[in-house]
Amino acid sequence: MTDFTFVTYAAMPDLDPDDRLAFDLLAQRGFRMQAAVWDDRRVDWSRAGACILRSTWDYNLRHEEFLAWTERVAAVSRMWNSPSLVRWNSNKTYLRDLEAAGVAIVPTAWIKRGSKADLSALLGAAGWELAVIKPSVGLSTYGVKKVSARNDADGQSHLELLLRTHDVMVQPYIASVESHGERALIFIAGQYSHAARKTAFQQLLPTGEAGEQPVAATPSEISAATRAMAALPEAPLYARVDLVHDAAGEPLVIELELVEPTLFLGMDPQAPARLADALSALVR
Repeated sequence: MTDFTFVTYAAMPDLDPDDRLAFDLLAQRGFRMQAAVWDDRRVDWSRAGACILRSTWDYNLRHEEFLAWTERVAAVSRMWNSPSLVRWNSNKTYLRDLEAAGVAIVPTAWIKRGSKADLSALLGAAGWELAVIKPSVGLSTYGVKKVSARNDADGQSHLELLLRTHDVMVQPYIASVESHGERALIFIAGQYSHAARKTAFQQLLPTGEAGEQPVAATPSEISAATRAMAALPEAPLYARVDLVHDAAGEPLVIELELVEPTLFLGMDPQAPARLADALSALVR
């Protein structure tokens, strides 16, 4: 019987090196550890112990299959974050729930799959010169495209293509992602841990290979992220709140990651131990 299974995907069977920092620390503490690919049919999940979702970075391509898998595993083992929280967070419509709870988010236009939409009219009505189109179920740069109101033919084509298979969201392009950067604030067991600066349109790469850097979050950023955490339907084991700054310098939630976020453990000396401590408490 395994104590902890860190769950990954087939393209990264040995885990993201960043997750290995906590994985190896738990092994040093005497816990029985394994890494397992979520869709590997050879895995006996009933003997997997506490299953910790980590680099399952293809879940968006098989969304419903992945959600059904979380339910099956949770029926025979334990899983963090929980399947109910994963289901809620795996579709970016959760941003509407955060906004309804008073959390400041990036303004978003929502378009249902299969519907017709005029991108030029949408951008004109919103007053957005630059915008970003993305699927409501997606990760990293999958389906993401920056578009301009001055040359929207390509954007319109992209929007129509996405709408064939996805619900779609359109947001204004926030210029501060190029200067201040996108801030990723990490929470472990409900407590703020540390932060990292992400690059705009960051590719899906092992942690540290896409230009990320450790940063000190400001009090206003920590406050904004904490408000978002307070609006969650249940308490997560781990969370990452991604923030951008509007033209006035106020932080806005652009995403809140509860499924498989990189936690940037290597960017704070104490972060691996914080996660290992939180995980250890699960099996005491």
